[in-house]
Amino acid sequence: MGGFKQHYISGLVVYTAFFIISMAISVIGWLLFELPRDWNPTIPMAMLPAFFCFTISFLCSLWPDVDIKSKSQQIFYTLFVTINLTLIFKGLYQVSAFLGLFAMLPMLSKHRGWTHSRLTMIIFPTLFVIIPLYFESRVSNMIDFWQQLKNLDWPTEAKRGLPTYLAGVIGYATHLQVDGILYRLPKNRA
Repeated sequence: MGGFKQHYISGLVVYTAFFIISMAISVIGWLLFELPRDWNPTIPMAMLPAFFCFTISFLCSLWPDVDIKSKSQQIFYTLFVTINLTLIFKGLYQVSAFLGLFAMLPMLSKHRGWTHSRLTMIIFPTLFVIIPLYFESRVSNMIDFWQQLKNLDWPTEAKRGLPTYLAGVIGYATHLQVDGILYRLPKNRA
């Protein structure tokens, strides 16, 4: 079971290793096989989206501990309040209400409940794909947004959202691994 420091360091170290390996593969494909520079959809090629992916990996490596009194909880609820106030001042009341509901969900379970599950590790990072789509859609309510999702070019959107999704899964997986949940090593029977 890891603490705050082990969780965020592991999230950043593992994502950094993934990023470097993916970048090397991209460069090899570009130089040796004359593939386009952006052929590898697993990493963003621009600086700001790359920074965003590192931030997502960092945050996802901390997220599972939001269900207990912790530094992670302090970070996330400070973010929730800041984002919620911004949404209210911008008149995005419906989005603010959804964020408020989402912010309450971890408090409805016990520690190491749904926030520490493998299924949540797969589902939670989709928020980093769906939320940008919502704000890009420029619709005022969620019903119109869900209607627009039917008309998207999903292969293109999946490719565009893959870097942030993978960053989230990697960060989340490191938290579960540090806590001994993702993959348990067999005990040494000496």
